[in-house]
Amino acid sequence: MPGLFGILSRTPGLSARELRVMGQRMAATMQRLPWMHVDLWSDARFCGGRAHLGVFDPQPQPRTTDDGAVHSWFHGELYPPSGDESVIPAAAEIVRCVGDGGARLATVDGSYALACYTPATQELVLATDHMGSRALYWAETKEWFAYAGEVKALLAIMRTLPELDEIAAMQFLSLDYMLGERTWWKGIELVPPGSRWCISPRGVERRRYWSFGRIRRDVRREPEVRRELARLVSQGVRQRTRAGCVPLLLTGGLDSRLMLAELREQETALTTFTFGAERCSDVRLARHCARLAGVPHRWLPLTQDNWWHRREEAIWQTDGLVNALHLHVAIAADVLHQGNRCTFKHTGDVVFGGVRVRTLATDWRKDPGELLGRWYYLPNPLVGRDEMVEASRGDCAAYLEGPSLDCFTLPQRVRRMALTGHIALSAHCEVVNPAAALPVLTLLLGCVDDAQRADGGLYARYLCERHPTYFANVPCQRTGRGLDESPPVWLVRGVRGRLARYTGRRVNRYRDYFADYPALLRGSGVRNRLLSGDLLLDEYFDGAVRCALMGEAAWDTRLIMAVHTAEIYLRQVAGAVGARDLSQYTLPAAQGPFSGASAAPVHG
Repeated sequence: MPGLFGILSRTPGLSARELRVMGQRMAATMQRLPWMHVDLWSDARFCGGRAHLGVFDPQPQPRTTDDGAVHSWFHGELYPPSGDESVIPAAAEIVRCVGDGGARLATVDGSYALACYTPATQELVLATDHMGSRALYWAETKEWFAYAGEVKALLAIMRTLPELDEIAAMQFLSLDYMLGERTWWKGIELVPPGSRWCISPRGVERRRYWSFGRIRRDVRREPEVRRELARLVSQGVRQRTRAGCVPLLLTGGLDSRLMLAELREQETALTTFTFGAERCSDVRLARHCARLAGVPHRWLPLTQDNWWHRREEAIWQTDGLVNALHLHVAIAADVLHQGNRCTFKHTGDVVFGGVRVRTLATDWRKDPGELLGRWYYLPNPLVGRDEMVEASRGDCAAYLEGPSLDCFTLPQRVRRMALTGHIALSAHCEVVNPAAALPVLTLLLGCVDDAQRADGGLYARYLCERHPTYFANVPCQRTGRGLDESPPVWLVRGVRGRLARYTGRRVNRYRDYFADYPALLRGSGVRNRLLSGDLLLDEYFDGAVRCALMGEAAWDTRLIMAVHTAEIYLRQVAGAVGARDLSQYTLPAAQGPFSGASAAPVHG
């Protein structure tokens, strides 16, 4: 995604000119679209900068302290405990925050990645926010240490393509994403959330200044929690709202509906968009809510002809880290690049609703085996459950802490999967997430027990109390019923539900997807396309992928798409690295749903 990038020389053998050329490669790789801006700065031992949309902070960086001693780069926003607006910190404030091991950062609410460079000591400091919502990937050699907001920017400065991480591949096929800090490549990893790293001639000092283990359970009365939650959400939305018209992705779910209600209450100008098949419940419910709010609404259809539109671009943008089955949002990239180019994504179903809270027989803090094997693993003929669990234990070790099971889910599944939707859109618009605010996490994970949050109990009561117009009688996708229906509505929907069950008609069509993906996949002939060429994954799975595709084993939509996503991404990288300049990489011209699936990408 657009973000920070930089390279610090570890040897005098790397000249200032070579260093700047490498920094320029990284910048060009991240500046994929004409409206993106790049700030670039270098001296004899460091080259760094920022690729951005100019939405949050259009002023050039770095910012330099008054004495000229420290240069800083900041990508994102900070949200003060009081006040109606976000802030961009000055250089001196950034230096204070990262000083003393980053202790001050533990109390700062924000969505950011930052870097500070001190030429006199050749010391580089990196920091990520408490959720790691602004990605920083890193790699190092004996000659340099480098970081970037995109994996491809690091690949652009490597002499050879790194080895594929086989454990990452196993996790991708079994979970649709990767655990811990893994990417597809050995030697390229994420900087963990809530981290402050100091890179100097002495080495790399790594420290976690914040983790979910800092949250302590102190249960409060639910009415008090709901009142405080209402205040925090209202303030969070207000702080994250930019001037101008908000382009809001509105699905049929509770989370986006809450954002609609809050924005309308604050009299924010907005226009709404919904993607999905014509009979999708998301489209029907979103239209209804947009009418209730009195705001413009546009439907973006997903059909056999267009459902793959921009997904190959999204795979490249997200560095192939999530199954393209979940990248439906790519079709909305163009319409979100309008208005103030800042949209809302609310992961409330996890934080507020406790949808990932499970009843486990074992203590997840001591052993993640049951959690990974029973609740996370997706059966497939390529990677066994026990094999995946055993290989993944090390990636879980740093996240087995905190008062709630969601303290594991949020920095793993949500950070690695849900936030990828942000990355898919990041070259077109900024995405903000009020549910990830530090005060909200502290309140709901520390002041409410899991039993109150589980199955959306607290969330439902909060929504009906706060915004009854959008939740009391408007049905949920999962149940087809409102959260607090009036007697006439309750009676009518009950009769309709019984009739639907009697006639065999599905009430919530495509409840689990935005379209009939099994039908779309069959109509596109993906399985045959995969079998018609060489499968790169088979180099690492000893031919098991082709055997499974040709065999009688049941292959569901998710798994076919996971293999297809991996094949496309690996070909994209092989083609781009083969051209020896990732900044010149262009996606193949789209001629059908999977135009780039069976051949290496073309290059510009």
